[in-house]
Amino acid sequence: MLSFAPRRCPCVSALLVVIPALLSGCAKQEFQNLRQPTHAVQGQVTLDGKPVANATIVFKPVDAAKFKWREQPQAKSDAEGRFTVFTYEANDGAPAGDYKVGIAILAAAEEEGSDQVRREKAAVKIPARYGDAATSGLTAKVESKPTELPPFELTSR
Repeated sequence: MLSFAPRRCPCVSALLVVIPALLSGCAKQEFQNLRQPTHAVQGQVTLDGKPVANATIVFKPVDAAKFKWREQPQAKSDAEGRFTVFTYEANDGAPAGDYKVGIAILAAAEEEGSDQVRREKAAVKIPARYGDAATSGLTAKVESKPTELPPFELTSR
C-alpha cells in the first residue's frame, strides 16, 4: 500500500519562520514611524494652594492633525502634586506643541475586571470642570527641549 504524505519543501519551512519575523519587524518599524520625538515635561497640580496627590493629568493636542499617535501625553501626580509626563513609555515626555489639559482624580472601578473608571471618593475633590480638557481652561506649551510647566493652580470655587 502506498502512502502519500505531503512533503514539505525546506524553503516553505524557512518561510514559515522568516515571514512572521519580518512582519513583526515591520510592525515594530511602523510603530517607530508613528512615534514623534518627545521632550521631558514636569509640573505640579495644586487645589486652593495645596498639592493634589493622585491626580491624572491628560494633555490633548490643540492641533490633533500634527499628532501622529493615538495615545495622548499624560501623567499622575505624587504626594506633592508633582508630575512627569509620558506619551509612549514611562517619563518620556510629550511631543512639542500646544495642549489643552484636563485634570481629575480617577480610580479603577470597584467591579473586578472592569476597565471603567470612576471618580475617586477621596478627601480631595477637584471640580468636574477641570476633568475635561475642553472645559478646564488649562493649557500647556511643550517646547522642543525639557519643559518645566508653571503649576496648574486649581480652585474649588
